[in-house]
Amino acid sequence: MNLNKLDAFILVVEKGSFSEAAAALSSSQPAVSLKIKSLEEDLGFDLLERGMSGIHTTPAGALVYQAAKEITKRWRRLEDDLLSFQDTLTGNLTIGASTIPGTYLVPGLAKKFRDRFPKVDVSIEISDSEDILKKLLNQQIDAAIVGMHPVSAKLNSWQLANDSLVLITPNHHPLLESAAPEFSELQQYEFVVREKGSGTRKRMEEYLAAHGLVLENLPYSLSIGSTEGVIAAVEAGLGISFISKLAAQPAVKANRVQMIEKIDPIQRSFYFTTLKDADNRPIIQEFTKVLFSH
Repeated sequence: MNLNKLDAFILVVEKGSFSEAAAALSSSQPAVSLKIKSLEEDLGFDLLERGMSGIHTTPAGALVYQAAKEITKRWRRLEDDLLSFQDTLTGNLTIGASTIPGTYLVPGLAKKFRDRFPKVDVSIEISDSEDILKKLLNQQIDAAIVGMHPVSAKLNSWQLANDSLVLITPNHHPLLESAAPEFSELQQYEFVVREKGSGTRKRMEEYLAAHGLVLENLPYSLSIGSTEGVIAAVEAGLGISFISKLAAQPAVKANRVQMIEKIDPIQRSFYFTTLKDADNRPIIQEFTKVLFSH
């Protein structure tokens, strides 16, 4: 199988245009068309169909597209790994991270790795913990740093760093006037929470449950898909919330919100996670060494 044919097919599908795919490949449109035709002859199926709304995959084409993405990714990963046998580590490393470590922890770790291996191209993808772990299992990323301990038998995971979730309120909130607020008092106020799938939300739910409270039974004004969004909502007076202390500190310093330190913080950890069958990849081994040497 010629990878150039697969690359051409992938680009035509993703761009919906032979001309745009040709431009991306620095090729001509007829050359791209020939590669697609040759691929169809190799496989014995029509892969694309043209309609009024543009170019679409046939059912066979949709299957080939998914396989082509996996084949080309695996092949290029192999090329990267083989290059590591040379004097200098090269290749690509895609780190998936949940919101808090992706914003406050991973950039510094990536910098340390790049300082040591400047020929490796590093990229960071940020999403909620569940989404990042799904991408890791689907081999869309190379490693993950998330706020929940994964349970899949296909993954290895190590505790990387500790954090805490602290209670924040709007400025001039009634809780600020209490000399010794009771945990039960929190039921009186609306919450702003992270979206389902967030490691922050999961840890918050566990903590509330340990105190006899169920998040779904508490009044909350909205859920939102980022920590900065939670801070902005609390600042606007929409409710109170537990967020990472790493994120809370600059917001408190800027007088956007207040931190209730008399309510015990929620302890949590971040976990470095890899696929078990990828642990012997040189680029993963070297990244692991960098992470745990600091």
